[in-house]
Amino acid sequence: MVTLTVAGAILLIGFGAMLGAFWTGRILQQRLAHQADQQAQERRMLAKEWAAIHRRHGRCPRCTAPASEHDRHFVSTVVPD
Repeated sequence: MVTLTVAGAILLIGFGAMLGAFWTGRILQQRLAHQADQQAQERRMLAKEWAAIHRRHGRCPRCTAPASEHDRHFVSTVVPD
């Protein structure tokens, strides 16, 4: 009788551990997918801003003010052919 009780307890603990691992995995997977979506959106925004910088040749893409030739933030990163 004692061995049956111990076996039942081990089965319940094992089942609980598997169920907990499953739900933890699902929650983490959803969080990681959400973070990946946010990072992809940020990359798209940065790509648009860099494209705007290269199209404006010396002008700030946000305020359209002329950029200084000596401003290191507006140095072209594209090497002409």
